[in-house]
Amino acid sequence: MGHVFDPDQEGCSSSQTVVLQGCAGIGKTAGVHKFMFDWAAGMVTPGMFDYLIYVNCREISHIANLSAADLITNTFQDIDGPILDVILVYPEKLLFILDGFPELQHPVGNLEEDLSANPQEQKPVETLLRSFVRKKLFPESSLLITARPATMKKLHSLLKQSIQAEIIWFTNAEKRAYFLSQFSGANAAMRVFYELQQNQSLDIMSSLPIISWMICSVLQSQEDGDRSLMRSLQTMTDVYLFYFSKCLKTLTGISVWKGQSCLWGLCSLAAEGLQNQQVLFEVRDLRRHGIGVYDINCTFLNHFLKKSEGSVNVYTFLHFSFQEFLTAVFYALKNDGNWMFFDQVGKTWQEIFQQYGKGFSSLTIQFLFGLLCKGKGKAVETTFGRKVSPGLREELLKWTEKEIKDKYSMLQIEPMDLFHCLYEIQEEEYAEKIIGDLQSIILLQPTYTKMDILAMSFCVKSSHSHLSVSLKCQHLIGFEEEEQASAFMIPVFTLNQSFKLHNLPVSRLHLLCQALRNPCCKIKDLKLIFCHLTASCGRDLSLVFETNQYLTDLEFVKNTLEDSGMRLLCEGLKQPNCVLQTLRLYRCLISPASCGALAAVLSTSQWLTDLEFRETKLEASALKLLCEGLKDPNCKLQKLKLCASFLPESSEVVCNYLASVLICNPNLTELDLSENPLGDTGVKYLCEGLRHSNCKVEKLDLSTCYLTDASCMELSSFLQVSQTLKELFVFANTLGDIGVQHLCEGLQHAQGIIESLVLSQCSLSAACCESLAQVLSSTRSLTRLLLINNKIEDLGLKWLCEGLKQPDCQLKDLALWTCHLTGECCQDLCNALYTNEYLRDLDLSDNALGDEGMQVLCEGLKHPSCKLQTLWLAECHLTDACCGALASVLNRNENLTLLDLSGNDLKDFGVQMLCDALIQPICKLQTFYIDLDHLHEETFRKMEALKMSKPGITW
Repeated sequence: MGHVFDPDQEGCSSSQTVVLQGCAGIGKTAGVHKFMFDWAAGMVTPGMFDYLIYVNCREISHIANLSAADLITNTFQDIDGPILDVILVYPEKLLFILDGFPELQHPVGNLEEDLSANPQEQKPVETLLRSFVRKKLFPESSLLITARPATMKKLHSLLKQSIQAEIIWFTNAEKRAYFLSQFSGANAAMRVFYELQQNQSLDIMSSLPIISWMICSVLQSQEDGDRSLMRSLQTMTDVYLFYFSKCLKTLTGISVWKGQSCLWGLCSLAAEGLQNQQVLFEVRDLRRHGIGVYDINCTFLNHFLKKSEGSVNVYTFLHFSFQEFLTAVFYALKNDGNWMFFDQVGKTWQEIFQQYGKGFSSLTIQFLFGLLCKGKGKAVETTFGRKVSPGLREELLKWTEKEIKDKYSMLQIEPMDLFHCLYEIQEEEYAEKIIGDLQSIILLQPTYTKMDILAMSFCVKSSHSHLSVSLKCQHLIGFEEEEQASAFMIPVFTLNQSFKLHNLPVSRLHLLCQALRNPCCKIKDLKLIFCHLTASCGRDLSLVFETNQYLTDLEFVKNTLEDSGMRLLCEGLKQPNCVLQTLRLYRCLISPASCGALAAVLSTSQWLTDLEFRETKLEASALKLLCEGLKDPNCKLQKLKLCASFLPESSEVVCNYLASVLICNPNLTELDLSENPLGDTGVKYLCEGLRHSNCKVEKLDLSTCYLTDASCMELSSFLQVSQTLKELFVFANTLGDIGVQHLCEGLQHAQGIIESLVLSQCSLSAACCESLAQVLSSTRSLTRLLLINNKIEDLGLKWLCEGLKQPDCQLKDLALWTCHLTGECCQDLCNALYTNEYLRDLDLSDNALGDEGMQVLCEGLKHPSCKLQTLWLAECHLTDACCGALASVLNRNENLTLLDLSGNDLKDFGVQMLCDALIQPICKLQTFYIDLDHLHEETFRKMEALKMSKPGITW
């Protein structure tokens, strides 16, 4: 905290915004308070700030309107005189602290015009806070904001050049020191500390300071029963319930019934406060909820309430999470419709869900899930004196299923929030049912905590559906830092030796790997992003592959793969039970030693068929080791992708290695070397292997490989002898017309099995199109031709259309995007459509066809022989003048399912004409792309009517 406002690298210390984020109970407010005390003592930011204005956002959230001036004068209300005038002399010397920033209720883009730059102007609290964050108010001043992760989702887009910091959890050493500070004797403290470590879930939760505080607060007596009960605490709800039940047992002088009555009064107070965005309560508020003056002053309530600072008769909950927990209790137990305070508090828990903490991220909702766990009913009744509302559990679970169905696919639900709710209720069957409805889980937030990973692991361990999981591991909070293991690891590993590595620390993937080892876990696809693969990570992943028979795809993205971790992982991949089929490494750092370990996997694995490196720079020595594994007779690999993975100086050598692989390995059917500087020499070496009779490659990708027409001669000779090649990609190479003519010569003398030819952005002109037309007319197998971004022009298309009209042409997909075509070519296309019954997808985007050309083309589109299904006409210089012709196509063509007219100058008249055609029963169009800007209300009404008539159509 002492350095978050330090000058940047250029020495500039202008106004800054620092956001301190962390979950409930992590110590955000405590950290801010300590910063304030240290500032007052001159220990931090010396000379930077003259004034600190502290704002508790929750305490002002219930106020209708406020001004920035109000906040300042309330902070310095004990100072006489015009304090505002004094403070604003040097606004750059001000630091505003916005503690507990609320979850914004309105979309980020809304209300921008309502923001205020006037400190005296009163605004709604949310608008006022937005004005601070957007730097409309006091732009020269600095901001320190604390917020929960759920708040950050909307807050992040408001911030300008902010510094974001995360409150980290207790380390084991810090937690141990805290326990020692809370007990009178070290032995007593350590007994509780070690007992806690026997419960993995509680050990993780207690790294949250508030959980450690609650445990220490109620375990001073050291009763054996308490420590035994502590072993059963698995969730946050368990801990809070444990705390409240223990506090109830401390009652002296009043009955248990009276204590329960006070607790119930606190529940209704908490719920009403949360509904009204109120955290400060006067004595009359407490009395209204059945809590009298005597109750307020008793020791019992001191466990839950405290006096607000600077106020005599104003109270607040010890921690905001207490108010959230008691609100959840209120809604879980409120089953009496005649309850005396019914009018003051919302009728159903859904109302509090709508008003506060929208989404599963609401801590209140998470506590509600926990309270409705089947096994907690007795503990809840014993503590609060009431039974859980009958039917509420089923109601909550049905509501959850509906929320998932309605919102998950639209990315309106953060999966981790859902996991916390499912973890709290601790019912594996229900978690399995909810997770079973998901196809993929994508977790890409900037940070996750150890508690997050625990909740996720609980949910996915019994996933009976074949899930795809992506996890960003860059900042996993709460895990101990791990030193690189290479210093103490033996250089070569065997599986038995890896079992002896018990002295390695728990890895950041340990909890996830525990879930993956569960026999019921059927995750099939795992992507780990920013995962530093250390020795302990490698060990834990290795153990997964010993038993898991469902995980078939593993991908590392932007990872540092330590040799020790990679070697241990590879030991697992060699196990008989390992069924991994695909391994991808995208933008990873990997050494030759690690490639050697991978080569050993290739030599032994019976399942691994797909290995991909992308933007992972491999040294020649690393690729040589890899190729040795590929040449092994036992290697079953079918797909090898080395995209953007060669160093320029090693390309020719590597191509030699790969040629030897092609000669030795008849299983390899796909080779992707795109975005590597192969050059013509590299391709020459490669073709030595490609031409060999053992080579069975079916798909070859040499896109962006610095090829010229010289490479095409080599590839042509390969095409003439290959009996397996079906797909050839040479996108983004300067092949030129001569180069393509060489390729066409090879294709005409080939075995006739080529299906897809991608020649986009290859510096082509009309001169090569006659040769391409000959290929179209003679090669029945060719079904896909992509010529995007070449200067084909109308003459070139004329030649291509001659090929399209030939009876042996069975082309289905033709892409001519940005080929310098005009309306003159449309008659040739029209004539081709009269006779060609095979073409299904035609892309003419970004060509100046114009209205006249379009009208001509529409004649072909209406012909019975035309079976076109998708037509792309984006940015083709079209106006309303051609819409009549297009409408007539839609009225007659029953095959067309997609039409793209985006980027054209279509107005209301043209769009309405198209809508009239689209609504007809004969029209089978399902997808219609069009620009909606500048259309008027009447047009939108027609589109809405179309949507009602044909709900399946998408815009």
